[in-house]
Amino acid sequence: MLKNATKTKSVLSTSLIVIFFMLGLILLMAVIMGIPYIFNNIKDTNTIVHGIGAFVIGITYFMMIISLLEIVSSSKVNIFIKSNVKQFKRIGCLLLINLGIDYVFSIIYGVSGMRFVDLAPGVFITPSMCIYFIAGLLCFVIADAFDQAITIKEENEFTV
Repeated sequence: MLKNATKTKSVLSTSLIVIFFMLGLILLMAVIMGIPYIFNNIKDTNTIVHGIGAFVIGITYFMMIISLLEIVSSSKVNIFIKSNVKQFKRIGCLLLINLGIDYVFSIIYGVSGMRFVDLAPGVFITPSMCIYFIAGLLCFVIADAFDQAITIKEENEFTV
């Protein structure tokens, strides 16, 4: 059983490294191709806002993958450490930032797809917003669980 868990961690770690590399290449291409595009359309504020927002979302995903790689690498020794709590909280914050950017983009450009809730103009929830919110909340809950596990582990170390 332990052998399968180690193999699974290795596969996940390798796939995260591949995704990290591919996303890095995509961001590099976006910078190389995006900066001239923005300067050519400098009078069109929608283009500038869209380009900057897409780049910020890409950077947040990049930062999330870095955090996941740090969590996976620390799990080889001991997964219940304070830095993993911090990484999960960081991922949760980044997901909530993506939620805000998605909401602003939906207001600026309009929602072209399905809406779960549409109460009034500007007051709506899309499926991607739900995913960002639930995933972010889940990261905060996992961080809390890790923090409590660390506290219990430290208390047990002092018990004779």
